[in-house]
Parts: sequence; C-alpha cells; structure tokens
Amino acid sequence: MNEAYVLLNVDYKHQKNIIEQTKKIPAVKSIKTIYGIYDILIILESDNMQEIKRAIDVDLHNIDGINNLTSLISVN
Repeated sequence: MNEAYVLLNVDYKHQKNIIEQTKKIPAVKSIKTIYGIYDILIILESDNMQEIKRAIDVDLHNIDGINNLTSLISVN
C-alpha cells in the first residue's frame, strides 16, 4: 500500500470548500484540520502510485483557495 501526506496552506475563506472537495478524491484516506505552519493535512492511500500522483498533481491542484501544497511520499 502506497501512502502520501499532503500539507496545505489555504485561504481561510475557502477552507470548508477545500475540505468538501478533497473528500471526493478516491485516494483520500483522511483529512485533518491542523494548527501551526499548515492548515490541513491530507493522507492519501492507494495500491496504485499513479492514483496518488493524479490526486496530488490534478485533483488537488484544481481546488481553488490552496495557497501552498507540500507532498510527502512514504516509501516502504
């Protein structure tokens, strides 16, 4: 199982919509609102690394209000 962690800085006015849109992405396992440098933590999981790549490169990049995205890919 491949896993990735995505940290987002978002425009606060769009945060609720970003969370709702993110829930629709098939590879999303969990979404957490966090405090500190980042605003949202998304955990992606899939047997197919291409699905994770698509979720990050296409699905997340198409959501309005994300100011910065940092991806951390877990390797086994």
